[in-house]
Amino acid sequence: MRDQAISSYRRRGLSLTARVSLLLVFVAIVPLLITIVVSQFISLPALTTQARTSLDTDSSERVQLISNYLNERLLDAETLVQVPSVIQFLLAPPAEREDPNFSVHSLYALQAGINRDNRYSLWCLFDAQGHLVQYWPTNVHPQNRGQSLVPLPYLRRVDANQLFISGVYYDSAHNKASVDIYAPITYQKHVIGFLRASLNIDFIWDTVNSETGANGPGSYAFLLDERGVRIADPNPARRFKAVAPLSTQEMQDVKTEGLYGLQGNQDSLPLLADNTLADSLRSSQTSSSFQATPASENEPYEILRHKMTVVPWTYYVLSPVSTVTAVVNNQMVSTIVIAAAMLLLASFVGLWLGQRITQPILRSVDHLRRSSESLQTLAAKQQSSSSEQQWVIDSAQVGLQSVQYYTDASNVAARQLTSMVTELLQRWPQLDARTAQRALQEMANTARYIEQAIQYQETSNQKLATAIKVTTQVSEQLAAGATSATNAAEQLEQVVRQLRRVVGR
Repeated sequence: MRDQAISSYRRRGLSLTARVSLLLVFVAIVPLLITIVVSQFISLPALTTQARTSLDTDSSERVQLISNYLNERLLDAETLVQVPSVIQFLLAPPAEREDPNFSVHSLYALQAGINRDNRYSLWCLFDAQGHLVQYWPTNVHPQNRGQSLVPLPYLRRVDANQLFISGVYYDSAHNKASVDIYAPITYQKHVIGFLRASLNIDFIWDTVNSETGANGPGSYAFLLDERGVRIADPNPARRFKAVAPLSTQEMQDVKTEGLYGLQGNQDSLPLLADNTLADSLRSSQTSSSFQATPASENEPYEILRHKMTVVPWTYYVLSPVSTVTAVVNNQMVSTIVIAAAMLLLASFVGLWLGQRITQPILRSVDHLRRSSESLQTLAAKQQSSSSEQQWVIDSAQVGLQSVQYYTDASNVAARQLTSMVTELLQRWPQLDARTAQRALQEMANTARYIEQAIQYQETSNQKLATAIKVTTQVSEQLAAGATSATNAAEQLEQVVRQLRRVVGR
């Protein structure tokens, strides 16, 4: 039995101390693991949506700001083309236009226009054929746009009575970009000329540049025109580069209009290819968001696109996906650090608490084991004593049988002796009287003695039988007690095994 118990103990699992420590570690770590899972699968989409909303709100504000600015500049031109002195100046014959007293009033109008915004560099007045007739400031001579003062496509649009903003021009010497605002001047529904206001787009550049870092580290914005050329970008190295090669017709228009600071010996624009941006330009949606890795970048970005209505430009604002997920990543790192600290703390606490819990149980187990061993020893001794006592009883029973046998034999001998005496007495005449009488008397005395001894022996036999009976009952009780002690020892041993299985010892 003890060998089986020892064998079962050797097959025990983890100790109670280790299990308590693991339980505490589990209880401490599970909430942190849940936090990590929640952060990854719930917080990340929510943060991405929040980032997109923030980008959308911010880009909408910037687009609206640029649109409002350009609308105001268009209103400047629309206001000046309605000035009577300007209309009268264009209707006058060329000879009258030479009169300073007559032309000064239209110059006042041009001067008023340039004072509307300090970013205006030049206001020019043209007749219907595109001939320059007046400009302000007079010390700044108008520059050609391409091969002429007014590109033919623009002149056609003016003839069609269209108010519009030209493409973007670039002066690499002064690092300045500008646009021309064309406003037709009509009289009795006929176009008699037009105004052209040259406007530096510093405000637009500053607005785009202000997006840098506004939506987190690494975020920025840029503007693409209808041809996919970056007309505003915080990185000068990316400005006036196309996201896709321009077609032959587009390149011809660029040369004709003299856009982007293209030199005469250049047959194509610098290229910063980006198929994703090129595809987004063809989308008919006003706004959209997507993830991509832009050209010149080495990580994915969250990109929001807004088409402008005043000009055919598209505004893009970008924020690195890593910036969007930085909060979740930081939270995960913090959670992992906390989890490691909690793991270490829980291990020490679990070890200490497990020892505090298991020490009383282990002492109890040791006491129970010793009690079980003592009880087993007692049961073994009782069984041994019971066996020896049973052997004594068996021997006594055999002796009793022998005594009974001899007792019966004595009875038989006594009866025979009595019979012989009776017979001698009957033959008395043939014997010497005195001798025979004395002999017979002695024989009779002996017979009586034998009878008395037999009576005593029977009494002793009865007492021995009673003692044997009592001894048998005691032996049976002792054997039953030994059996009960053995059963109790086995049950106690089972309890000890269960306790040791609990504590792992």
